[in-house]
Amino acid sequence: MKYPTLQKITLTTMALVASLALNAQAGTPTFSSSRQAFGPAKSINPIHRLLFPASTYMYDDGTSEQSIAFGDGAQNFESLWFNQFAVIPGSNVITSVSVNWGTPLFPESGLNGTPVTIAVWSDPNGDGQPFDAVLLGSVAGTIQDADTDTLVTYTFATPVTVPGTSFFVGDMTPAQSRLGELFYQGQDTTNSAPNKSWVAANSTGAPVDINNVGNNDFIGTIDSFGLPGNWTIRADAGGGGGDIVLEASVRRQQGRRVVALRWSPADDGGDVNVLRNGVVIGTTADDGTAQNNIHGQTGTFTYQVCETDSGDCSNEVTVTVR
Repeated sequence: MKYPTLQKITLTTMALVASLALNAQAGTPTFSSSRQAFGPAKSINPIHRLLFPASTYMYDDGTSEQSIAFGDGAQNFESLWFNQFAVIPGSNVITSVSVNWGTPLFPESGLNGTPVTIAVWSDPNGDGQPFDAVLLGSVAGTIQDADTDTLVTYTFATPVTVPGTSFFVGDMTPAQSRLGELFYQGQDTTNSAPNKSWVAANSTGAPVDINNVGNNDFIGTIDSFGLPGNWTIRADAGGGGGDIVLEASVRRQQGRRVVALRWSPADDGGDVNVLRNGVVIGTTADDGTAQNNIHGQTGTFTYQVCETDSGDCSNEVTVTVR
């Protein structure tokens, strides 16, 4: 984990963050708040929040109070913005991600049509911190309906199976200097879940590493940079057990122990991901049977299968190998 780097960045940024966009010097990386930049908020109709569909993973209440940029005051640096969520048992397959861009309290031109990448990352050690986060899946899209508190949904061509107990979901916004610094990322400051919304970038403005978040040199929660709140980013889960029934048993085959899996209903022509202890260990035909050679290992193993097309998952089954 990059604790020394994070602490150094936090201290440096906290010394700068009070000035934000109003006093930022060119070349100095800092966060900018639309609230600080544009002054008193406009009034909006609070009925907007009644129009949002329910989502499984969310921290925001449907309205944003400000929007955030990262750059040097004159331009945006390419950045990753993401929420950390604990996996809800039975809802570990992400089918789409929804984002509210900007905020109607401080509307600005130039946001709509901006290319973005929507992504889901793993949390391999389950500690809720992204220094070891690895990209699981992504989809390209553009910013739409900015500054309206409207959820824009981005659907993955193949649902993303989340291993383990924690994951990250968010977006990558581009570097741009043509229009000055723009406030892409909507933030809810009234329904806060502390230290759950993160940002990652590079202090030089270099392109970010979207595949391995820890390879970027500027990483922290937005709270640690003096702007507490949560990104208006949600993850929608599909599937989750109950529809597909999985059974597992330990067998000996040619002197080796294998775990035999059987599930129903099967969907001939499709595929399933096979998960062991929350990690995808392979993809096989959705024909109702598979087996896992455990190569002499002993212990307790938990299995699950998830359809690659629909994202539907089976129940989890635990076996003990002695």
